[in-house]
Amino acid sequence: SDLAYKQEGEGTSHLYRMVLKPDNTVRVEIDEEKIYEGSIKEDWEVLKPKEIPDPADKKPDDWTDESMIDDPEDKKPDDWVEEKRIVDSDAKKPDDWDDEED
Repeated sequence: SDLAYKQEGEGTSHLYRMVLKPDNTVRVEIDEEKIYEGSIKEDWEVLKPKEIPDPADKKPDDWTDESMIDDPEDKKPDDWVEEKRIVDSDAKKPDDWDDEED
């Protein structure tokens, strides 16, 4: 954005001050009079944009905005097991197992 500057009183000195804060906000003063306060990142074109918009860019006709898409050709592996719990045929109770307590 364009900032005003003092032209009246030509031949006299003016105090120009720019206060840059750690959060990338700025305050501009001329002769201790605030003429601007705001964000450098949002209001000034100081930093190059991270992405340059392409006006000719468009989504393909078959584009979908869904975050997850089912794969129609996806299938479960041949060794897939549906049971939530698989019985261990080698498992056995310890010798000190108490059915009533445990």
